[in-house]
Amino acid sequence: MRNLTVSGRLNSNGSYGRNELLNDISPGGRPREKCGIFAVYNLDNPEKTSHISYLGLLALQHRGQESAGMAYQGTNGIECFKGMGLVENVFTRSALNSIRAATILGHVRYSTTGSSEVDNAQPLLARSFNKTGIALAHNGNLTNTRRLYNEQIFDGQIFHTTSDTEIILSYIFRYRHEGLVKAVQKTMDIVKGAYAAVVMDEEQVVAFRDPGGYRPLVIGRLGQAYIFTSETAALDAVGAVFLREIKPGEIVSVGPDGLNSLITFQQGVKPSLCIFEYVYFSRPDSNIDGQSVHMVRKKVGSLLAGRIPVIPDMVIPSPDSGVSAAMGLAEALDLPLEWAVHRNPYLGRTFIAPTQDEREMTVRLKFNPIAKLVGGKKVAIVDDSLVRGTTARILTRLLRAAGTAEVHLCIASPPYKNPCYYGIDIPAAAELAAHESGFSQLEGSIGANSITFSEPEDLYRALGKGKNEYCTACFSGEYKENNMNEVSGNDQISE
Repeated sequence: MRNLTVSGRLNSNGSYGRNELLNDISPGGRPREKCGIFAVYNLDNPEKTSHISYLGLLALQHRGQESAGMAYQGTNGIECFKGMGLVENVFTRSALNSIRAATILGHVRYSTTGSSEVDNAQPLLARSFNKTGIALAHNGNLTNTRRLYNEQIFDGQIFHTTSDTEIILSYIFRYRHEGLVKAVQKTMDIVKGAYAAVVMDEEQVVAFRDPGGYRPLVIGRLGQAYIFTSETAALDAVGAVFLREIKPGEIVSVGPDGLNSLITFQQGVKPSLCIFEYVYFSRPDSNIDGQSVHMVRKKVGSLLAGRIPVIPDMVIPSPDSGVSAAMGLAEALDLPLEWAVHRNPYLGRTFIAPTQDEREMTVRLKFNPIAKLVGGKKVAIVDDSLVRGTTARILTRLLRAAGTAEVHLCIASPPYKNPCYYGIDIPAAAELAAHESGFSQLEGSIGANSITFSEPEDLYRALGKGKNEYCTACFSGEYKENNMNEVSGNDQISE
């Protein structure tokens, strides 16, 4: 493994930094969630398991578009098939047909910044000389990576990737002689931060979630097979039945003796589900903690109706992230919801523009307004969040060029002001559009007649729970996790 120096942070997908490669972000300047997990245990038809896993990973493609992989029991022990690119590109029909196993652990990955290579693609695999081993898939970000990395290097550990996932893997592999569940439990006592993860060996699959519960992880059933996955939408995609969510701090194992649960407790850790899962990351057809993501977003949009300073002629969703909230706003104001901005579906989010000029060009290629709908009209364009502001700026400019009289930007979340250390790629604070910006300055920068943000209370009202149930650090700057001192200031990790 290459030597690490202090500056930035090491992420769960094998990439680093905060300042080094800030331009490696989606064209619209959106934050990027990094991983999706889909694991199947003991499907009764091993020839179909890879196809079921393929469909599950396709349903999670929005959570990771950089690489995809599957781990399974092969003729030489646990093996991995993975590659760079989208699920459909990595797993051809012949590749799927070559994988015959009753149990498969699948993963899709999104890197934040830095290294993007197949060695960092997941699942990660560790094997001993006798071909026994374990495979691990992880969604999240450790906050004590630097210390654990240095300790393991001192102990003689050799790393093969630039991923904090390998740190989790190395501890579980170290303790696996005590049993996989016990190994996971001992590892959870050591690692800090956000992790929803699944590990498998030759006999069982173990899913576990950090005590704060930052990232979602659910259990489903398909016939006699069990499924662990990041979102309920993936269960729907394969015809599986949702059983329940894995609780914060819970270890769930499934093996020859059936499904078993062990709750681990860490004193002082508060519930910390990432509220941005509801705002942007999760699919609208997923359910998290018993809440429909679509209905939450729609409710937040309806609450914007009491905050927007004017009554527009129409409501326009920002494709496709603002659809649910725009529906709520349009219904609350009794206004038409017009799909007045066409999105080019073939550009997607796979093109990563390295400069601001190229990012803006990509957005112009991606969106085009319908001039006959918006000409001379006052429009409210609704989006889920405002991060860099690139998309909002270009959409406003395009709408004005199409003859729109007034553009009022409605954001279905509070201003994004702080970086995330729990598994989301967010630009440095200085690059955030709302960072230390007054509303008039921000409106001038975007070019809108007005900008209306949701208040934190709107999100809590839509969710039916208070702020203590969620991590809202990106809005509030309040970091709940006890070990944040290990990633603050200069005590961070970079390549």
